[in-house]
Amino acid sequence: MRECVCCLLLRSGLITPEIIQRLLPWVNSPTENHRVTSTAFLAQLMSDPMLREKKFLKPVLHILEERSHDKNSIVRQMAERGLVNLVYGAPEKSEKHKKFLMVILIRALNDPFSSEVIGESMKAVAKVLKELKEKNIGSSFRDLTQQIRTYFDNICDQNSPAPLQPILIRLQEDDALRLWAFVLFGILACLTKRKWKGYFADQVRQSWVTLLLHLQDPNPRVSVQNAELRFTSVSSFWD
Repeated sequence: MRECVCCLLLRSGLITPEIIQRLLPWVNSPTENHRVTSTAFLAQLMSDPMLREKKFLKPVLHILEERSHDKNSIVRQMAERGLVNLVYGAPEKSEKHKKFLMVILIRALNDPFSSEVIGESMKAVAKVLKELKEKNIGSSFRDLTQQIRTYFDNICDQNSPAPLQPILIRLQEDDALRLWAFVLFGILACLTKRKWKGYFADQVRQSWVTLLLHLQDPNPRVSVQNAELRFTSVSSFWD
């Protein structure tokens, strides 16, 4: 609802720099509802040209980074959504802030309390990756690949001495999130060219048994997505 109201205000041209200035103090409010509302508004504003023209981009980026640590999961979710809106609203700016974006989103993939935040981050990472090239991801490529593998590898690792975190168990029980893990792995496979080809090939080999097992995933959409990943995106990495 908050985002719909913001969209209407943006389209009608009613959001002015003065309104944004008055909204900013809400992001640090002790009242959760104020933080949720203000962060949701700022998330939508990231796709609006006015935010960039009036030099609000840097302070709002800083605010969204801070809110990505918020104790309220909805606030964290809205912060990530705002960061990915930057990719669509200002691709030239997302190129400039690519390292900043990827660090926050990869950290959110390991959110210890909310599978909803992880799901939002997965969708955000997928959108960001489609706008970037392998060279633009940099060292984040390694961290992202390892993190994504965790989501579908550990479910099959019955001999692991370390117990799974509760949030990871919930993640693996969530069909939509499991599906996104395979989608992301496929996107990374398509992005891999030279620098990370050998590394990604090794990651594929380590996950090969898991990929085969998930061909029998209880959710048909997950098994179909995995089959597409297995026989198209990553098959070229198996020598």
